[in-house]
Amino acid sequence: MKTEFYTDNPAGFWNDTIDILVENEVQNSIMIKIATGFKNGENKDDWFCATVKDDNGGVLLSACCTPPYNIVMYETKNKHDGEAINMLARELFNAGYNPPGILSEKVTAEMFAESYAKVSGKNKKVHMTMNVMQLFEVLKIDYAPGFMREIVDGDIYYIPYWEMSFYGECNVELWTKLSDTIERFQNRLGKNKHYIWFDKTPVSQAVFVGENLSGAKISEVYTPPFYRNKGYCTSLMAQLSQNLLDRGYKYCCLFADADYPVSNKVYQKIGFRDVCLYQEMKFE
Repeated sequence: MKTEFYTDNPAGFWNDTIDILVENEVQNSIMIKIATGFKNGENKDDWFCATVKDDNGGVLLSACCTPPYNIVMYETKNKHDGEAINMLARELFNAGYNPPGILSEKVTAEMFAESYAKVSGKNKKVHMTMNVMQLFEVLKIDYAPGFMREIVDGDIYYIPYWEMSFYGECNVELWTKLSDTIERFQNRLGKNKHYIWFDKTPVSQAVFVGENLSGAKISEVYTPPFYRNKGYCTSLMAQLSQNLLDRGYKYCCLFADADYPVSNKVYQKIGFRDVCLYQEMKFE
């Protein structure tokens, strides 16, 4: 068993892992995006990617990190291997890498966090647990009053604040600056990405944030507290999901806060089903 770092050849990470990652495309959507970036020449000095391989060269564990974001990780076929996890944790620490946290399938995240905390002397804590969900077909629902529309220039007076509230509720500090939310809003105008449900006034939002190899990713689903429990989010998500399927995507996927059952029920109602449980853990 050995650990391989791709410091001088990050594109090699794609070559060694992509066929493994796509076996669970939705679960590995973040890693696939990062690996694709490495393949296309995206790289920074503090970014890294690594694999742990068995004695025959088979990949047991894949990992990559693009600070300030967490290290993301996948054990091939979700076969948990404590020896591989421990080896990677030691090798990362010895090489001077300091991931701020781990984001992975729950058992893998817990195993790595335990191992890395031991070798680094840092404390670990659970930051968030998420359901990774996937939809192939939109179920029939009763729609709320109103309609879905794409954002327009005039929506700038409230959308950036909705974005800040969304990330604040998710405890994602990196993306809560007003200047960043305004920039994201402006970059999405006219791109068929950012949608709201409108019932005499804007009441809910959802964003098509990107694509996997064959599916569409939805995020930033937010309804202000006053408009919740009225069916607006359900209606918007159903219509946006159908819109994306009609564009030719085979499925839609998203990450949902596992500790917020209301949103999970909304997604299940329109056809989303659980793929796996993800856990984000931080090191302090």
